[in-house]
Amino acid sequence: MRLLRLHAENFRNIALTAVDISADSVFLLGDNGQGKSNLLEAAGLVTAVRSFRTTETRPLIRQGQAKGRVFFRLEHERRGETEITLTLASGTKQIEVDGESVSRLADFIGQFPSVVFSAEDIQLLRGSPGLRRRALDLTLAATDADYFTTLSRYHRALRDRNKLLKDGAPTANRRPFERLLATEAVKLIAARKIGVGRISASLIECYQQLCEVNEAPELQYKADATALDADAFLSLLEQQTRRDEALGSTQRGPHRDDLAFRLKGKSAREFASDGQQRGLVVAFRLAQLRYFQACSGIAPVVLADDVLGELDPSRRAGFWRAVGPDLQVIATGTEPPIGDARSWKVIYVKDGIFEDEAAAVR
Repeated sequence: MRLLRLHAENFRNIALTAVDISADSVFLLGDNGQGKSNLLEAAGLVTAVRSFRTTETRPLIRQGQAKGRVFFRLEHERRGETEITLTLASGTKQIEVDGESVSRLADFIGQFPSVVFSAEDIQLLRGSPGLRRRALDLTLAATDADYFTTLSRYHRALRDRNKLLKDGAPTANRRPFERLLATEAVKLIAARKIGVGRISASLIECYQQLCEVNEAPELQYKADATALDADAFLSLLEQQTRRDEALGSTQRGPHRDDLAFRLKGKSAREFASDGQQRGLVVAFRLAQLRYFQACSGIAPVVLADDVLGELDPSRRAGFWRAVGPDLQVIATGTEPPIGDARSWKVIYVKDGIFEDEAAAVR
């Protein structure tokens, strides 16, 4: 897949812009706070209508405006040239593909894959389990519509059960939701186990290409519940009933799963150096990239937000080896790109205004 053109209106600090991003390698160059990451964030919405910087819609809309809009023209392996319009309003998102409204996110998510590399990715290793679950869920949901449906059903049943727990409803009233919760939980656990196994296998190769050392990297799935069938999960819920009732929420299940990054058999969070940790999370994104491509047959767009400057020259070269020459890359930075074989189209960014190299020198 290749992004050809992006229009953004009332998005973050961007009032209105139309940018030609059809080159193999596009570099958004400018000082901090000028709008580079905002345009990259807009580009990343093409995969799941989700920002890599926030879970809320309101911050994406320019201050004082009721709605924002992002338009894409892209070239797709299966669909050919395609146009997408995303309209963002507080609490709502509207999707149109080639003029047709898309009513279900499940029919859109993952059709147009991209992978964001960000300096904030280090929080995948250092931050809360929720960040790691979100990254895993987006990866699996973007490549498997059934996973997205299962995840949605699980969280609906979880919300319903939690409400009944808070309201002090009788056990009998919770039973239908617990049965649905158990059915979907077992599917999630199985899918996550398989998915993490595949990503972890790719992580080994990506880390080796990036860092040129053999440190036995591993992504480990830490399931909160290991139930093999719905009855076993229901039994677990029954054992937890008193605690759940006292706390007013469900304390066990896939919504409390976690992932662990490991190097040389040890926790990378506790024992790895800063450089090793950053190498691991970049390798994880590279593995995610390969997972998307292997599952969908679509070449993802690489979106690198000010992350290349954090890599030393050796790892930067390793990054480009791992990405390969065939994927479109859109990157940001405060200094011009140097030391790699790519031929960059440079777009200068200032105060939410974007000018390519030719326009900037006129």
